[in-house]
This record gives sequence, structure tokens and C-alpha cells, in this order.
Amino acid sequence: MDSMSITRTSRHRYPQLQGRARSLLWLVLVLLVALALAAGGCQRVTEPEVPATQTVIDSMGRQVELPKQIAKIVSVSPTATEIVFAVGAGDRVVGVDEYSNYPPEAQDLPKVGGYLDVNVEAIVALQPDVVLVSTIHRETVEQLGSLGIKCVVVEPRNVEDVYTAMLTVAQMSGQSGQAQSVIDQMKETIAAVAAKVRDIPADERRLVFYEVWDDPLMSAGPETYIHEIIVLSGGRNLTEDADTDYPIIGYEVVVARDPHVVIYPTYHGGIGLSAETLSDRPGWSGLTAVRENRIQGIDADIVSRGGPRIAEAVAEMARLIYPELFR
Repeated sequence: MDSMSITRTSRHRYPQLQGRARSLLWLVLVLLVALALAAGGCQRVTEPEVPATQTVIDSMGRQVELPKQIAKIVSVSPTATEIVFAVGAGDRVVGVDEYSNYPPEAQDLPKVGGYLDVNVEAIVALQPDVVLVSTIHRETVEQLGSLGIKCVVVEPRNVEDVYTAMLTVAQMSGQSGQAQSVIDQMKETIAAVAAKVRDIPADERRLVFYEVWDDPLMSAGPETYIHEIIVLSGGRNLTEDADTDYPIIGYEVVVARDPHVVIYPTYHGGIGLSAETLSDRPGWSGLTAVRENRIQGIDADIVSRGGPRIAEAVAEMARLIYPELFR
């Protein structure tokens, strides 16, 4: 075969080779596209799912599993009601007890009975995602639990417990940011009081008798937040040596210990307490608190509820004990 024939043969076969190359190239491209789509599909399948539930730890140390999204809350504790509104979840509250009077918006909500006599049927009718209770509501917790309704105990015993309870309620309602902001403000208020009373010597701090109730005469023991409020305010609690939370004492004990300041709670509607009625008690006219005109009333709600207004209670108590420092 001469050179001319070889050349013609090569030219004749080359178009066939080009066609095969193009086919192979298209096949490779198709395979690459298919692999890319498959990889993308795998990524979508393996994306983590958002959990449908959350677990919170309440004031009793119980782990309670709740829906991830809390839309409806019922509170049968005035303390819990104040906390829910303070952390920014007040718009989720659909029912409260008859004593939940703060903030004012709570007074317009449907009532589910009293603090001690909870109306379980009324709660069930509201179909809440969670019910906030206190430690006295054990029977209510059992009744609601049998009906599939979850309860969270909110029962702070001191200022730190208040912060913890606020964060717990905020966690379950998705309001942690606002809760921390409120807590920071509370700490700032308490710190401002502490700065003003810091230099008062221990033996010169005024002795305070806080009257929880008048008949029988009752005060606050060392494990209560009323005691802590007095101490944070720079005072000394007259019943700091009590072995119960709310000791019953006689008039003569108060006379013997001679407090520098007497503070009584003012209730909405009142229970007849005043500086005059206290001064007229047997032997009390000679008390230092009476002679120096230091018998004062304070809003019962801010000292008897372990809620966000406890910082306000510290500031007000300090003003009553040391008016010359907090004019």
C-alpha cells in the first residue's frame, strides 16, 4: 500500500473516532450531574430535625417534658403569674387564680379558682400546654397529670431561686433574653442598696420586727425571703433565730427584744393594721420603734411573693429602715 492510500485510510477513520469521543464525553457529564444531584439529596435527608419537646427542671427538682412550642399557659400561683409576665410571655397566659392581681393585665384573664381551691375543670377547658403551680398544689398536679396536662412547680425560697425560676419559665416560653435583662436590672437595684448600707457596722444595724400576721402574731424565720429582704436592706431580723419559717410569738417577746423598726404588711382591702393599732398593744408604747416613729407599712405582695418585684421590696424595705440614707 502506497503512502497515498495510507493517508486516505486514516482520514476515512478519524470521523468515527471523533463521534465516539463525543459520546463518551456526554456520558461522563451525565454521570457527574447525576452524582451531584444524589449528593444534594443526601444532604437534605440528613439535616437534623427540630425536637418536638423540651425538658425543664422545676422548683421541686422534677424534670418535666413539655412541648417545644408553648402557646397556652395557666397559672394558679400569683408568684408564677408575675414571673411569666416579667419574662415577656404574658400573652401566652389564658387563665389565672383569683389572687393573681399583678400586673394589671392579669386581672382581666379568666379565673380558674382560688389559690387553695383550684378549679380543675376550668383549667381543662382552657386546654393549656402547661400549668404553673406551687408546692401546695400536689393534689392538683396529680389530677391534671392523670388527664395528660403537665404542671411545673414555681416556688422560689430566696433571691437566687427567683432568678432560677425566671430563667426556667423563660426557657420553656422562649424568652430567655428578656428574662436575663430583667434579672440584670434586679441585681443592679439590690447592689445599689447594698452599696449604701455597706459601711453600717453589724452592731449598729437596726433590729426589724416584720409582722406577717396579727392574730396570732406571726413573723418570718431565717429561711424565708422576707428574712433575706431585711438582711439585704441592711437590717437585722428580730426572729432570725426561729426554727420555723413563720414563727408565732407573743407580744412580750417583741417588747423584750425592743426592735428599732416595726414593719407590717398592707393588703389590698386592708386587715386593720396601722401604726396606731400596733402602738396600742400591751407594752408596745415603750418600744424604740414607737418612740422614734418607725412603724411603717409595706405592700404585702412585694414581700410575700418570690417574684421579680423582690428587688423593689429590698429597695422599699431599706427606705423604711434607713430613711436618712434613702430619701
